[in-house]
Amino acid sequence: MIIPVILAGGTGTRLWPLSTRDCPKQFLPLLDPERSLLQQTLLRAQDLLQRLGQPAVEPVIVCHEAQRFLAAEQCRALNIRAQIVLEDEGRNTAQAMALAAQHLAHNSQPPAEHREQMLMLAMPADQTLSDNAVLAHAIVSLQAQVSQGAAGIFGIEPDYAATGFGYLRKEASGQVVEFREKPDAHIAAQWLAANTRQQAGWLWNSGIFFWQVQAFLQRLSEYQPMLFAATQEAMAQAQQDLDFIRPATGPLQQCPHLPVDIALLEPLSAIAQAVVAAPLVNSGWNDIGNWQVLSELGELGEADAQGNIEHNSAAAHGRFQDSRNNYLHSSSGRDIALLGVQDLLVVDTADALLIAHKDQAQQVGSLAPVASAGKAEPRLVYRPWGSYEVLHPGDGYKIKRLRVKTGGRLSLQRHRFRAEHWVVVRGKATVIRQRDGVQSREVLHANESTFIALGDIHSLENNGDILLEMIEVQSGDYLAEDDIERLQDVYGRK
Repeated sequence: MIIPVILAGGTGTRLWPLSTRDCPKQFLPLLDPERSLLQQTLLRAQDLLQRLGQPAVEPVIVCHEAQRFLAAEQCRALNIRAQIVLEDEGRNTAQAMALAAQHLAHNSQPPAEHREQMLMLAMPADQTLSDNAVLAHAIVSLQAQVSQGAAGIFGIEPDYAATGFGYLRKEASGQVVEFREKPDAHIAAQWLAANTRQQAGWLWNSGIFFWQVQAFLQRLSEYQPMLFAATQEAMAQAQQDLDFIRPATGPLQQCPHLPVDIALLEPLSAIAQAVVAAPLVNSGWNDIGNWQVLSELGELGEADAQGNIEHNSAAAHGRFQDSRNNYLHSSSGRDIALLGVQDLLVVDTADALLIAHKDQAQQVGSLAPVASAGKAEPRLVYRPWGSYEVLHPGDGYKIKRLRVKTGGRLSLQRHRFRAEHWVVVRGKATVIRQRDGVQSREVLHANESTFIALGDIHSLENNGDILLEMIEVQSGDYLAEDDIERLQDVYGRK
């Protein structure tokens, strides 16, 4: 039995400012206006199992606890039930895969007698693959060796001297004998020139891993005993929280920050047939790693006669004059004009504006931590009930737009320092108030409003069948989000 393990804990800093700490790239609809990268990966995993003739199973998603509601909501939107394992801190793919494997080995649905043959297919949530049949065929080609304990990996035949990917060297037998991290342009060109179809040679490392669960844990105990013991103890003490699995955080504090390539695959490549690879030929694979990669994907629209590409998700229109080979991504609604420039990446969001030369795309990630540290609150914030956007922060007041999904409910709460005015723009709002232990409900429709006085115990529900949109005007001496005293919360927040 093959269990998809979706690795969704990355921070996506090289796609800042669209990808943020609160909503990293894997949760964004970057290539499809209807589905995020995570959702596309979940559907790809479902399709793979069908192609392999295996019944559907619940995938395991490993993500950061801060994105747990995003992950759960995106699964719900696809009607996919998943086992969501939460990391308190991302420590790279070795820890993420170890937590998933420990969970599968000891807490998964198949009976214990079948767990020895359980295989996990670990897939990053930030990749694209246009031909799933190629991956299905490659899985079949490795399945016998993986079932005997070998680590399986999938390589991509390079078509240019990429410096942004890791590489692996495969012999004609399929054995992987060497891993190398991102090379410089000269070395990458040498490897590309040395490749032949007969010899296989150097392949890009796709980051998709295929491993028998028990064999993975055995290798982990041999080569990374501290990580093995920490993740075993963390999962043994794990707590179920709504739809989420929370490993104990204490044992994980000393876990090393290691990718699985360095933790296990590099030392294993010295052992005959311990690591085997299959190439994905003409699969349409791509790692959505930075703005340069994203700008080159055809899904985002056709370039104009001067090579400019515009990808707007708002009503504003970009304009190019005497400009060539630029990429513009706008979600702010502003009118943007580029005049007399070339080879630029321009990314405009409600929170920040990035202007960079395309050859600096790999370095964008260095800006993200500085930006996050310098700003107390992003304008767009996702919550389990939907999202809110700060339209205007003023002195003693703040204006927000609230979007509450169907069935969403804000916590029963009160504020010590602010009052709130609510105006319904679209949909139907059920306003709950509690006074002297008695709860009342009021239904508001579009163009109707209400006032929440300072100290009022209140909540809000969307019991309608469309998205609820409201304008909230806060007034008071202190307007930060920590002025919320939650008395009840259906999502388990404190």
